[in-house]
Amino acid sequence: MAKVAVASTDGIAINEHFGRAEEFLIYEVDQVGTYKLLEHRKNIPNCSSEHQDHSSDRTVSLLADVEAVLVSKIGPGANRALRSNGVFAFTLTDSIDKALKAYAKRGKILQSTTFGLAGDKGSCDCSKGCSDKSWP
Repeated sequence: MAKVAVASTDGIAINEHFGRAEEFLIYEVDQVGTYKLLEHRKNIPNCSSEHQDHSSDRTVSLLADVEAVLVSKIGPGANRALRSNGVFAFTLTDSIDKALKAYAKRGKILQSTTFGLAGDKGSCDCSKGCSDKSWP
């Protein structure tokens, strides 16, 4: 079983930027593709007026116990911070249901590959978005 964090504004689609996420939905996913919602974790977005330094440290700490984060976009600094804590970031815009079922199949090989991981290209300007690499 793996814990996966999802950035979503509606609980249906992966549609939120890592730095703007006000909450993450935490799911438990097994290898056959079944999953269950464990909790909603509130977050202070890195790109909010309350948080001026754009550091992702607080959000990375909030997600330290998950294996992967599914987001619509993520900046290279946040991606590196997650990876340095053993958390994989995937960028995609799809339904949560479809993504979690696909993750169950791909999750088994995450430790041996970086295929499909969010890229380190570009930089994050919260007003313009970040570099993006599609789900494999």
